[in-house]
Amino acid sequence: MTEKERIKYQILRALKAKPMSFWELINYQDAHLVAFFEAVKELLDEGVLKQEDKLLKLVKDVEIHPLEDTICHCCGLGIEIKGFFREVYEKFEKICEGRPLPTSDFDQGFIRPVDTMKRVVYLYQRGDLENAEIFILGDDDLFSIAAALTGLPKKIVVVEIDERINNFIRKFCEEEKISNIEVYNYNVIEELDPSLRGKFDVFVTDPVETKKGLKLFVGRCIEALKGPGSAGYMGFTHREASLRKWFDFQKFILSAGLVITDILRDFTTYPERENRWEDFYRTYEIMKKMELPMPEVDWYKSCFVRFEVIEGPSLPPFDKPKNLEELYFDEESWATPLPSFMEK
Repeated sequence: MTEKERIKYQILRALKAKPMSFWELINYQDAHLVAFFEAVKELLDEGVLKQEDKLLKLVKDVEIHPLEDTICHCCGLGIEIKGFFREVYEKFEKICEGRPLPTSDFDQGFIRPVDTMKRVVYLYQRGDLENAEIFILGDDDLFSIAAALTGLPKKIVVVEIDERINNFIRKFCEEEKISNIEVYNYNVIEELDPSLRGKFDVFVTDPVETKKGLKLFVGRCIEALKGPGSAGYMGFTHREASLRKWFDFQKFILSAGLVITDILRDFTTYPERENRWEDFYRTYEIMKKMELPMPEVDWYKSCFVRFEVIEGPSLPPFDKPKNLEELYFDEESWATPLPSFMEK
């Protein structure tokens, strides 16, 4: 989806919900004034909209889901899961009860189901869900299932190393007769299949956070994007990523032709009890540094970061991990479990 297509989509879904003035409509889209004005003018000239009694109205039927109210009623900025998305979430939460548990072999851990749904809703807010072709690298959080339950994405492709997760998603698709999800077994160390390059409007990933692994994960995702106007989303922590690492990564993103548009601080939480990863702590570096009790709170949280392609994209040269040890570990990996194949 190009920038202009996204702006028009945001305008049309808002006006499908109700007529609005030009000034009110500005708040339901993300473009700067020049691009917004041009989009409105084109829609008026095309006869899709008309201005009547100071209001812009939709006069042609368009196949778009009317704008759902997802804005937090307290702050007026954040996400609130209600209405249509509340119904989807209730179904998704039940599906998650049978999910595979994390394994240390792939540095896994899933976020709360409510946070996965919040991510879906945020993509919807930003115009990156409906009619979008979405690429997901790693799907511990079952984002593909939550997104598919809305019925809004055009296509979802999951590439994931853990066959247990892949089979879980495939079983869901079979039982729910979902036809727009494709799932592939994939190790990020390998090159991305040419058939998946340059094909997607949006990517979603939760990368490993080593300096080399981070760029490899997001680099694979960038390769999957179509071009200017395409968007990417990732979970990114401060727990195992210093601001120096953020700084280095942001330079990488800018060099690739993308700009960071949103950073939602501590947007998602990794629940201790549900992940059942008590045994992981045995090999955590932080537990070797200090004698600590097991945590009684959910302390591992991540930000949700959105990127948008401005030009290209084209990956700059970067050092790739030579092996799985370099993929998973660097000097800041203090809460990453040692895979079983690395234990002595």
